[in-house]
Amino acid sequence: MKVNVSSVVLILSILVILAPFAWLVVLSFKPEHLIVRDPLCPFTPTLENYMVLFTRFGFIPATQYSIIIALLTLAISIPIASLAAYGLSRFPFPGFQWFVIFLTFCRSIVPAILVLPMFDLINFLGLRDTVWGIVLGHLAWNTPFNILLLYSFLVEVPKEIEEAAWLDGASRWTAFWRIRFPLMAPSVGVAGAFTFGTSWGEFLFAAAFSTTTIRTGPVQMSLMMGQYKVWWGALAASGVYWSIPIIIVSLLFSKYMTRGLRVGF
Repeated sequence: MKVNVSSVVLILSILVILAPFAWLVVLSFKPEHLIVRDPLCPFTPTLENYMVLFTRFGFIPATQYSIIIALLTLAISIPIASLAAYGLSRFPFPGFQWFVIFLTFCRSIVPAILVLPMFDLINFLGLRDTVWGIVLGHLAWNTPFNILLLYSFLVEVPKEIEEAAWLDGASRWTAFWRIRFPLMAPSVGVAGAFTFGTSWGEFLFAAAFSTTTIRTGPVQMSLMMGQYKVWWGALAASGVYWSIPIIIVSLLFSKYMTRGLRVGF
């Protein structure tokens, strides 16, 4: 029997990727004392760890804040990136290639380097311990990537499509939103899924820009690792719980993400 090496490699890769998450799911239903005593011992599944998330660590307000922050980041970043990418692709200016390189450089910067200057700016604007302060940090990190992604797609789209709309009496704004923007749907799907996922799981900016009133899910997870005790069961449950929205978004936009990654780069 002939063995397809590519299929075997694919199956092994999937197993390697899914095995840690499967083990995380198992631990999330395991009693806390059994995790500490013997992680491999048999057990009766329990929802105790998930109850701890909402009763002790306040994951209900954390989820609400994270949803608001992720949606605001998405709603602001995508329109800005779409218009900026359109401008770069249709109105080149002297040195715009260097501007594209600058965007690439901005996206390659380690987030930890941005914390101090962003903290001073947010503190100056009076946005510390607010949702908008965290959103501003997420915008600074996500928007350069979104511009580059959408720009790389727009430069491949013929200008004649837009010019035909102009001949029919459409304004530049109408041609962009009714013709150009729908064609960008695959790349917009990739940018949107990336922006939501990055904002949903971001810890550094959320922890630095809000230390009292606004706490997102990743910040709440850090509270489970105390000086004298680590809530292993709650950590496992929080990992599973926090992965659900990302899994749903990935499944909903998988078609657009596949197409967008293919035509956007």
